[in-house]
Amino acid sequence: MASAIYYDSISSRSATLTDGTTTGGSFTSSDVLSDESRAIDGNITDVIGGWAVDEGLQFNFGGTVSPNFCAIYSTVATTNDIIIQRDNSASGAFNGISNTISDVAVGWNIRTLTVLPMQYWTINSSVGALTGISEIFFGEKLAFPIEPTANIITEHNFGSEEVKALGANRFYVSKHNNYKIITLSLDYMTSANKASMETFANTVTDREPFIYSEDDTTGPFHWVRLVRPLTFRQVAPNIFSCQVVMRELTS
Repeated sequence: MASAIYYDSISSRSATLTDGTTTGGSFTSSDVLSDESRAIDGNITDVIGGWAVDEGLQFNFGGTVSPNFCAIYSTVATTNDIIIQRDNSASGAFNGISNTISDVAVGWNIRTLTVLPMQYWTINSSVGALTGISEIFFGEKLAFPIEPTANIITEHNFGSEEVKALGANRFYVSKHNNYKIITLSLDYMTSANKASMETFANTVTDREPFIYSEDDTTGPFHWVRLVRPLTFRQVAPNIFSCQVVMRELTS
């Protein structure tokens, strides 16, 4: 196994979104999609509407960025390919390099990208309609320097609250959906490993969701937030241990 974190290191959720057509290997702005802002709202339940073949969603980062992955959440499975294009021009022909997601699964679909600094990144439907896309982001993969130790803790939290009434009666009020707390322990990290983990934590804080993968691009994937800042302990000169506590998001 190769545990990893996929996080939005380039502010995908602050990018300017433009929908349009992608025929002839080029992008033309056009009002073809509905609710395209759902791609960056952090919610994996509500989907983008009206996504037909040869239509795309362009991310304008305001300057060149070099992500090494793209993560797309789909609520339905499809064999319709998703093409990831990039360019330094808002319209016209794409740069010649592209990456493809085939056989889109329900859940997270992660595609490793050819690293190339570009400003405009477009998600393109090249075969047929995309009816279940709810979240998209680009960023940097952070492979754990070592595998978490065997004491991974998964805590299940129920979403109900007990209310006691007269006569020993009890009522239960649903406050939220059930969720999990996942606690990982990482041992024997170098100073460089510690710095990478700190960069990640300072980027997402406890606000930005990210993907924790139990096994690289194959999962299982968990859509999570940090519960608290990372805790480091120096166990030897330039050697550290770390605890990562994450709450799994239900939508």
